[in-house]
Amino acid sequence: MIYSDGTIHIDTPYSRLLGKPPIMVAGMTPSTVKGGFVSAILSAGFHVELAGGGHYSPAALRAKVAEIQSKIPPGVGITLNSLYLNPRQFAFQLPLWQEMRKEGLPIEGFCVAAGIPSTEKAAEIIEGLRSAGIKHVAFKPGSVEGIRQVISIAASNPNFPVVLQWTGGRAGGHHSYEDFHQPILATYRSIRQHANISLVAGSGFGAAEDVWPYLTGDWAVQGYGVQHMPFDGFLFASRVMVAKEAHTSSSVKDLIVAASGVDDANWEGTYSKPTGGILTVRSELGEPIHKVATRGVKLWKEFDDTVFNLPKEKRLPWLTERRAEIIKKLNANFAKPWFGWKKDESVAEDLGDMTYEEVTLRMVRLMFVEKESRWIDLSLRNLTGDWLRRVEERFAGVNGGGAKASVLQSFASLDKPYSFVTEFFVKYPASTIQLLASEDKAYFLAISQRSGQKPVPFIPILDANFEVWFKKVSYILLCYRISGLTCLSLRILFGKPRISRPFSIRIPSVFVSFRAPLPPNIPQSRTSPSRICWAASTPLLSTSLSSASTAATSARFQPSIT
Repeated sequence: MIYSDGTIHIDTPYSRLLGKPPIMVAGMTPSTVKGGFVSAILSAGFHVELAGGGHYSPAALRAKVAEIQSKIPPGVGITLNSLYLNPRQFAFQLPLWQEMRKEGLPIEGFCVAAGIPSTEKAAEIIEGLRSAGIKHVAFKPGSVEGIRQVISIAASNPNFPVVLQWTGGRAGGHHSYEDFHQPILATYRSIRQHANISLVAGSGFGAAEDVWPYLTGDWAVQGYGVQHMPFDGFLFASRVMVAKEAHTSSSVKDLIVAASGVDDANWEGTYSKPTGGILTVRSELGEPIHKVATRGVKLWKEFDDTVFNLPKEKRLPWLTERRAEIIKKLNANFAKPWFGWKKDESVAEDLGDMTYEEVTLRMVRLMFVEKESRWIDLSLRNLTGDWLRRVEERFAGVNGGGAKASVLQSFASLDKPYSFVTEFFVKYPASTIQLLASEDKAYFLAISQRSGQKPVPFIPILDANFEVWFKKVSYILLCYRISGLTCLSLRILFGKPRISRPFSIRIPSVFVSFRAPLPPNIPQSRTSPSRICWAASTPLLSTSLSSASTAATSARFQPSIT
């Protein structure tokens, strides 16, 4: 409805469900893992999904919820995006989310991402959410079959709100192989037969003119000559990565802005070669994902097409035959370097060629961010501490002297690791020349891949698990926070006209406050009485990017809901 003062008010099933504008920020690892970023979005009055993919233990997820709760207004609810395809994480995150809601924490919704459960399993999930007091569940299908499965789930649970998030193959980050429009054309009637489904669209939306045809349903009329097929809400992801509150490093923001993009018709070129600055590779979940085509991602694509495309029993011989070449490529092009290293800066091709001191120094070098005086994650500090205690066990009795007190009395001593490590190896000089015993090599590999900690940001061995070492998600956090790394896992949008010139990155002004005139390209005569509630003016994200270097500082969330 258009008011006499020029404001536009919008009401959709999605805005009624949330009591917020029909705009959300999708769950992204690592973007919405960060509590500060999630809090900024919630405080601005918008819906966002906390990404479960970056939370490796119940303690980590509880701590993040506590951090967010301390920064948002009372009464604002939190929604978790949990990866169904990752059974270990999903198995603790779903019951923990319900438990925290029962404890009275502001838990509002749950998104089942990366996979659609069976109707029976979904009914079990929904009943658990309902009994805990959680208000809505979301699913992210990647095909017509997936959409129909979500419809079946909604039909079996007619009294529980279901959010169907559809992005198709054009979306940034993880995506399907499907066109955006055809699956909706094929299933829209079925979707609308169920009042408890809210239909949310994503795929490069970033401005009012992008969203409006999909909000009104004109896209179906103008593009396909069928009835109006409006969406109820819209999810943003790539665009918000350059917001000031986003923890994305400045260099990564520059890369996002610099990507040229492509027209919608050409996005499938990413499957075979860099297209508009983007490549599609297979993620650690085995799903297609769009990434900025850096040297590291090109190496990823090369391995996807070669060793990761081989039967598992043939991978180890392939790796063994090309060992030196692979190590060289990892060190030259990838954010997860080869671990083997000697103090003279040469490469050690095997852990057994390193001394205990060299292993420790390499761990600190790769896991401690010296210029920021912090560990990538506390669990990696503790990993280093566990290794040092193993070293003490190995060398404490060397040269006699009986029992002695541990040098490492507390892992907090490693908060300043370089000075401590120097002191440590003065006490155990034999460890500076002794090469690793086979038992300690096995121990190091075991603790480097144990559950309950961040994956290590290095590759220590070329074995049957090389794909896991190579793709595990810790490197995303590295690339996200530290400038100068070469493998960037970024969700990037398509749409050449939106990226090839100076542009404004913003969540559409149409949805943010109550005082805006209509965008000039929206017909003044069109009204949609069934979709009235939220109005527009101040952009949530407003970034004038006349050069890529401004991306890191100029965007800011601006709360404007009144």
